[in-house]
Amino acid sequence: MNSYGTPSIGIRAVKPISNIKIGWIAPINWDAPQIRLRVLNVDRVLRSWGYRSSIVDYQDIIKKSFDVAIVGKVFDEHHYKNIKMLKQYEKIVFTDICEDILEFSWVKEILSISDKVICCSFILEQKVKEINNRTIVIEDSFET
Repeated sequence: MNSYGTPSIGIRAVKPISNIKIGWIAPINWDAPQIRLRVLNVDRVLRSWGYRSSIVDYQDIIKKSFDVAIVGKVFDEHHYKNIKMLKQYEKIVFTDICEDILEFSWVKEILSISDKVICCSFILEQKVKEINNRTIVIEDSFET
């Protein structure tokens, strides 16, 4: 908003810094905090830095030649099979996990086949390392 209470639009051109295409596989539930904070926010930041990042589906990863898929938020057989398919196409798969749900169905299976697991905390990372030791931590941001 400007000083008159009118919404302002800012447009900024960003030159791509990399040809790597990053595709996010995430449920379309913008009201869920884990989607806003761990998908939409990070996607926006990556794009503002010049990375080619988009929210897509599994077929887009293959058809539109994405290099990296970031999955998470939903752990089930459907996603496990699709991740295995991406691996057959030699795609790099990162899984983002922001809750200690390691005992839920399909979580360990998905984490174990991921190229890297992104954890929301160092405590969760220690638990995940028992399943897949290729981890990094991106701590949760917060909303005000």
